[in-house]
Amino acid sequence: KEVNEIEVDSLGKSHSVIFKKDTLKITPLLKFTEDSLSLDRYAYEWLVVPSTSTEELTREVIGTERNLEYFVELEPATYTLYLKVRDKVTGLLWMNYTSLVVRTATSLGWLVIGEDAEGFVNLDMVAMAGDTIVLYNQLSNNGLPRLKDPKSVVYTGRVRMSSYAPHERLWIATGERSYHVNPSTFDLSSTFEPLVYSYFELPEQLNPVYMITKAAGGGMMNSSRTVVCEEGHVFHISSFLSSSEYADPINRTTVSPNVLFKAYPYIYASGGILYDTDNNQFLRYTSYSTTCSSLSDKADDAFPWVQPEGRTLVYGENTMDTEGGGYGNSFALMKDAGTNGYYIYKFKAAGQKVAGYEVNKSLATDIDKAELFAFASNRSILLYVVGKTLHAYDYKRGYEKKYSVELEDEITMVKFDIFSGYGDYNDLYVATYNSTTRGTLQKYVLGTDQNTFELKPDEKCKWNGLVKVKDIDWKNGVQ
Repeated sequence: KEVNEIEVDSLGKSHSVIFKKDTLKITPLLKFTEDSLSLDRYAYEWLVVPSTSTEELTREVIGTERNLEYFVELEPATYTLYLKVRDKVTGLLWMNYTSLVVRTATSLGWLVIGEDAEGFVNLDMVAMAGDTIVLYNQLSNNGLPRLKDPKSVVYTGRVRMSSYAPHERLWIATGERSYHVNPSTFDLSSTFEPLVYSYFELPEQLNPVYMITKAAGGGMMNSSRTVVCEEGHVFHISSFLSSSEYADPINRTTVSPNVLFKAYPYIYASGGILYDTDNNQFLRYTSYSTTCSSLSDKADDAFPWVQPEGRTLVYGENTMDTEGGGYGNSFALMKDAGTNGYYIYKFKAAGQKVAGYEVNKSLATDIDKAELFAFASNRSILLYVVGKTLHAYDYKRGYEKKYSVELEDEITMVKFDIFSGYGDYNDLYVATYNSTTRGTLQKYVLGTDQNTFELKPDEKCKWNGLVKVKDIDWKNGVQ
């Protein structure tokens, strides 16, 4: 026989809310084929189910009225939200669902590491989960010792599978010690040593300073991970699905597998490539490598993998430059001690050379005084910093130029954004410092006119009162 049918609609495609800040309000559209006036005829249940679990105990009812108004106290995670409408006369149940993401205020935005007013390492965050706010001194009173010499901050990436969740970490790297902290609350978790199981004799302390953990253009966590420590040791996990421990270090060659070389504290990915500082050569490793292999040179190559006497690596960077196709190119800035000359190598981290350039030092003045560098993804531009001056050297052969921009304060960091997924990789973040306003982080957009150099400030993306900025990293987590 015909019965009263109920259509549940207008729940919204998805909802994103902030833990213990937002109130979730949904007014559903309900259509009835028979009696819609007897309000006491229907029972309502708003039910949330975590997307990573099917266990009954993890389900929670957050409302029993027709219209939902719920102050969000669910643990940060991704959920499916159901509205169930039961007709108490027929006993039939009708329902529909939508998706719900609960974030913390610290789930999205820029992590900013540097020195606080007393010269100790601290972390600020330009949080963007809701309205953009700045959260200051996030490492204070959270179990970390007071540390000096900030190096880097690394968020390991947004979790795309529940099996990756245990490997989501936020690393604080300093010249004294490196720790991972809770990625949402920043409370102290542990150090790197408990994650390593090796037969090699290693130092008591292993301090990660750089990691390959996530993909550019959104920050999704990779299934593999490569870690380079300040001490020069490199560790690799090919897949978290098969192992969660770091085995013997890979900073050794197939020719001499029992001899550990000191690696430069940067990893060229994807691929990838390490730089052996003991023998001044680039070496290749693959996803399942336990050692590194040599790369071959030919006489007419754009540059050598094995460096001539006196030439060493000054700076390295992965970019989204796509000359030669495929993934983004990597860059190495080299210095020759004998001639005091500089060279730029452009290559694929899978081991293919793309181009090599000799820096025109008559144009690139003061490059030997610089300690901060950045390579653009969409321009043949190398940025370098001396004091308050940002220099831009166009290294394109036959069209070399140098531009300079003088800022009001000392520049402490320059970094292109290749991880947030916003923009087209022309966004440049520049940090400055003075004792009055303290650290300032300003976003600029690099102009695309190849015949000039233009940095356009984004006035909505300027934040003051920060630490003396050393490094930033993009955080795009569920929590």
